[in-house]
Amino acid sequence: MTNRAPALASSWLTGTVRHRRHSPASHEFAYRTGMLALNLADWSVFDRLGPLVSVERPNVLSLRRRDYLDPHVPDLQQAVCDRVQAATGWRPDGPVELITHPRHFGYVFNPVSFYFCYRQGDDPVTGAVPRVILAQITNTPWHERHVYCLEVGTPQPGSGGWRSVKAGFDKRFHVSPFNPMDQSYQWTFSFRGPELRIHMNVNNAAPQPGKKSRVFDATLVVQRVPLNRKTVNRSLLRFPVESFKVIAGIYWHALRLKLKGVPFHTHPDKLPDDHPGRGLGREDRGREAGHASEAEASPGSVGSTSDSVTRITSWRT
Repeated sequence: MTNRAPALASSWLTGTVRHRRHSPASHEFAYRTGMLALNLADWSVFDRLGPLVSVERPNVLSLRRRDYLDPHVPDLQQAVCDRVQAATGWRPDGPVELITHPRHFGYVFNPVSFYFCYRQGDDPVTGAVPRVILAQITNTPWHERHVYCLEVGTPQPGSGGWRSVKAGFDKRFHVSPFNPMDQSYQWTFSFRGPELRIHMNVNNAAPQPGKKSRVFDATLVVQRVPLNRKTVNRSLLRFPVESFKVIAGIYWHALRLKLKGVPFHTHPDKLPDDHPGRGLGREDRGREAGHASEAEASPGSVGSTSDSVTRITSWRT
């Protein structure tokens, strides 16, 4: 008798990613994407979705523990809960969901993976808003990692049934050589049923008079569908080399920015010893990140512009 694949609480996400640079040169691109919203309780059964899917071994689509938060902790859900409890005093008692690209043919690069930590009884598929959001950021070409922990207060209601979480805070991690460290972020997470939007503004910390502070923004707009064998097979046809596409796109658009004259900025670890930005963020071990002085809304954003995150904690990992 053939064993049927288990019913998973996880989802597959399909939608679009858009990046826009506003200063010092204009540059914009968008592309279709597919990614996981993996309920971490499904990690051990992920490989039952078919012969092309594996856990801890190479395959067309696979998961590796070392790609994610605190790989020295064997269980990823425990690692996430430990971080959240250390930052907020609350240990997640509901679903913990990982938003990420899995490995494709053994390779992956995730500029950011999100961990949505829900209250007991919440259902992500219906548009529940997480109580805590962890963002694990990896830079390139250095492959360093940094984690921001956002403790959510009251979500902001928006038009059309959206509920949004907004957070403004200071940059603590050198992500791109085209962006300096003296910047701040404005992040917006919006939830409505199976729909999810994540928007990020990057603002100059000290904007010049008469000029907009926003220098860059990125938007992810995706829709959930149930994660099952049929979904996996369809996604592999539509997005067969998604992980390679991400890293190739980073370097291709980096070249185009360089040709447009966008300057490089030195990694904080390489600055002179007497520079005030030397090693900025390197020693973060649960540091509370300062809030940005301005919440600049983006065109088409949902919800209000006021912050709804009560605490933001920063770690270099």
